[in-house]
Amino acid sequence: MPKRRPVSVAKAHYTPSDVAMYAGNPLIEALPPRLGSKLLRQRLTVKPNSTHVGHLSVGEREEHIHTLFDIRLLPQQHLDLYYDMYSMIRYGYVHRNPVRAEVVAWSYDIADPNVEQKEVTQPLLNDASAPTVAEALFLTGFLGNGKSTMTEHLLLNLFPQVIEHTVADFDEPQVVYLKVDMPHNASRGGLISRLLTELDRVLAATSYGDPRYRDVIKKKNGDHIKLDAMVEVLITACNRHHVGLLVIDEFQNVKVASLRYRNEMLQLFDELANQLFIPSIKIGTPDTLMIFDNARHKRRLGKPFELNRLNEPKTWERLLTMLYDFQPLAHPITRNDKIDAALLHLTAAVPAFVLGLWEATLIKAIRTGKEKITLTLIKQACRERFPLLSTATRNIHQNRRGGYADLLTVQQYLAEDNNALALKHLNQFAEKTEVKGEAASDVIKDIDSSFNAAELDANERNKLLDIKKKLVEKSQTVLGPQTIEHKAT
Repeated sequence: MPKRRPVSVAKAHYTPSDVAMYAGNPLIEALPPRLGSKLLRQRLTVKPNSTHVGHLSVGEREEHIHTLFDIRLLPQQHLDLYYDMYSMIRYGYVHRNPVRAEVVAWSYDIADPNVEQKEVTQPLLNDASAPTVAEALFLTGFLGNGKSTMTEHLLLNLFPQVIEHTVADFDEPQVVYLKVDMPHNASRGGLISRLLTELDRVLAATSYGDPRYRDVIKKKNGDHIKLDAMVEVLITACNRHHVGLLVIDEFQNVKVASLRYRNEMLQLFDELANQLFIPSIKIGTPDTLMIFDNARHKRRLGKPFELNRLNEPKTWERLLTMLYDFQPLAHPITRNDKIDAALLHLTAAVPAFVLGLWEATLIKAIRTGKEKITLTLIKQACRERFPLLSTATRNIHQNRRGGYADLLTVQQYLAEDNNALALKHLNQFAEKTEVKGEAASDVIKDIDSSFNAAELDANERNKLLDIKKKLVEKSQTVLGPQTIEHKAT
């Protein structure tokens, strides 16, 4: 289950705008001011403290080491993401000014069950510079690159989730954003249910109270009502509560759906964008783009925004400085060029693996009694915790990403003890990878090491065996015949 994020609620404070299409719109003028890059970095950079170790037990030190994952850096890409996000929210409200009489009338039509949604014409602002369609963005990058983490960091720290308006002509709550995960089966009904349940949770934290939309879309027997009716409930609820942005994480789950259902999922977002001007950010792995078969479908998915690794020199240097400053050990080390190079080589500057490897090395230094980081210790920690990493990062360094992104995904899910999704992505890698011969044999060895500590049930063990058989067949392309039992067990 995804973790429950805190709901931030703010009383409206209005900043009058000199921009004609924003002026007099409380949904826009109540948004927090757009911050400059210097203030953004000051507010959002997080550097955990490395506490003195003398008074802590071994267990307490290991628990403290986990705070390493609180590190937050803001390279230029993250600033750009914030500015795109801010513009999307603001532009989405341009045609939805709740104090305009025609917008009020339009809102009544949307909420009227006797009026067909497709017959409702949106009252567009008479301004040539106003946007004519809601924006969509597809945020992508390797699993572990910080897509979800940074998106939440920006939303939680820079936007209230709800703004409560109390002026005479407008006293309704404004839900600035909703964020949910795409269901594993990528069903539209499941996604709508998650959005409405999250909207209930958010509003329950305000003076408005819990509207229980989650019950409106269910029959007495607990089944969902018809999908068209669910869509109408979602549109009405999003409009009534002035939802400014929809963020859908794990969007790569649409890969399990048929082409028809993928397109129907995009159609749902088209309806929200066209009827309500609600922008969306979809977060998923790069291979999600490959399943949409033409340029038009890719445009509907959203403008691609790929988060890079942290290998830009200034960013990498800042991250290394934070790591060396975080050593709750008896014998902390100073900067070491060989260790710097090894960290980059072993992790490819993918944030989750850089932090994970430093954490694993610190813990190993404590448990072995060495109380000091060494190059040997780093390599040992990498082999033990991230066996699949070397194959993936070697190809990433050589700009041969392809299916190797799936190995990073497998490694990340194993670290989270999510065996089902790890096996799913490992199977995708085995089916589409071009690795052959000795390289395939090496991957099999890495797989054995990775899954050695995983607690697999009988069904999962059988799936793993089938996957290894596929790789064995590829290894035999060069190596010649070998028994399946010898290589796959």
